[in-house]
Amino acid sequence: MGNRAIITLEDDSARKHPVALYLHWNGGLESVLAFMSYTWDNNGRAHNDLYTFHARLCQTIGNYFPDGLSLYGYPLSQAQDMSVDNGIFHFRIGKDSFELIGRADEIPAAKRHAYWTNSPDIFASIAEHMPAQKGGA
Repeated sequence: MGNRAIITLEDDSARKHPVALYLHWNGGLESVLAFMSYTWDNNGRAHNDLYTFHARLCQTIGNYFPDGLSLYGYPLSQAQDMSVDNGIFHFRIGKDSFELIGRADEIPAAKRHAYWTNSPDIFASIAEHMPAQKGGA
């Protein structure tokens, strides 16, 4: 049994990324929002670029789950009909921020989850799973 969700992305012009992401584990909004926030905060070049952000989000989630069993990609047209525990989280990626479309009222509760409030928080856990950065500019 998983904690499944679908993540879809669009840009400011409502152009949708053609590949939806399926999470088998950590598909609650508290985790999905953390993956999105971590990706946003650590990949400035991905701001306002739908395809780059999608790639960096895949990289963040893939590093967090190195077993390869949690993250899958599906054509957007197929993913819309998938039955998952937590539903679909659809985000708009802009130049200055990202936003959750249609479910933004759920964000305050997600940010009160123990993943966000306990120490170490989920961001420390995500960072721990990222590859070490090499020095130099």
